[in-house]
Amino acid sequence: MAKSSGDRLRAARLLIRIDDGAFASRLLERDASPGVRVRVLGVLRWQRALDHALAPFLKRPPTRLDSEVRTALRMGCFEVRHLGVPGPVATDEMIRLTRRLGKSSATGMVNAVLRRVVATEPAVSPPDLRWSHPEWVWRRWEERFGAEPAEAAMAAAQEPATPWVWFVDDRSKADAEDAGAVLQPHVWCPDAWTAIEGRPELMARIRRGVAVVQDPSSQMVARIAVSLADGTGRAADLCAAPGGKTALMNEIGRWDFLVAGDRSPFKAGRLGRRLNEMPVMVADAGHPALAAGAWDLVLLDAPCSGTGTFRRHPELKWRLRPESVVEAVGQQRPMIAAALDLLAPGGVLVYATCSIEPEENEAHFESLTDGSERVAMDDHLPVAMPWIETAAGGVRILPHEHGDGFTVHAVRRRD
Repeated sequence: MAKSSGDRLRAARLLIRIDDGAFASRLLERDASPGVRVRVLGVLRWQRALDHALAPFLKRPPTRLDSEVRTALRMGCFEVRHLGVPGPVATDEMIRLTRRLGKSSATGMVNAVLRRVVATEPAVSPPDLRWSHPEWVWRRWEERFGAEPAEAAMAAAQEPATPWVWFVDDRSKADAEDAGAVLQPHVWCPDAWTAIEGRPELMARIRRGVAVVQDPSSQMVARIAVSLADGTGRAADLCAAPGGKTALMNEIGRWDFLVAGDRSPFKAGRLGRRLNEMPVMVADAGHPALAAGAWDLVLLDAPCSGTGTFRRHPELKWRLRPESVVEAVGQQRPMIAAALDLLAPGGVLVYATCSIEPEENEAHFESLTDGSERVAMDDHLPVAMPWIETAAGGVRILPHEHGDGFTVHAVRRRD
């Protein structure tokens, strides 16, 4: 009981910080307790549905309550409806939590509201509310991809992300298995593995740096890029932080030269430590400090709205607005122009985002400048990968149970 109470208090404090603008992934890097993680990410994933359940029993909307009280109410509702905690237990724990958060005056209200929520059966609701997504996201996805794929994408975003890794060599994988890790391969991403038993053994290899945690969709972007360029020549990753794609490109390619860059000195510093002896530069992707016309591969994993990553970053759902997509497009255009200018004759630009919004992806490539052409990627994809072709010949994967959503386009400079 003491451990559970401590997890609740720690989770509540993190949720309050996230309410103030912090990012869950960064906070949880320093707190890997499963009890804390499941509560923080669960409350964020289901936030809209939780508020909808609480609202009939409040005199004002949950968003207008003190953050401590709002957090206790959301967590209590989440524990009952999604963790299977008995109503009286969850209610008593939230009363204690409210006191520990310094809001003793609100304990009566927390008690009364949660008891009424517990006694109420969830009503049938529209897809966006049932899967706790903003209404504008549902409308966009339904219009662009159809109702069934859109609902499946929202449902997938509500599930915890499985930790997938790739190993730096076969010996490291065999070592993990010899130590007791039972590894399961990904359904379509080559050489991606997760532990169905013996996870501590896998975590030990991750800490040693011989296994790299990376979402399969992110791994595929790196694999597509290497395949399109035959893994040879000179390659540049312009928005490389945190470095997973660059590291995998380095692992499976045979590059003459591979450089990584990021505009943030802090991120570039972390990137340099992660990539060891690989060249790392601090540079804006819109003005990269690289020779024009000299690169066989340029990977531009551009800053974007991140709508394919709600599963990992659920707070994004509540921070994004429709205009966020337009703002991202404005950032991306000069980066694409600069990246195309870097290509040598025959060189390939691989443009990727973890957004599934057409404006941030195929809209950039519906018309091309003279001297460049779109590259078909069919022959560079795993057979079982469930992708959709974009209007500009790119590859889109909607959020799904096996990974995040992403979109990739490729352009080659003619000889």
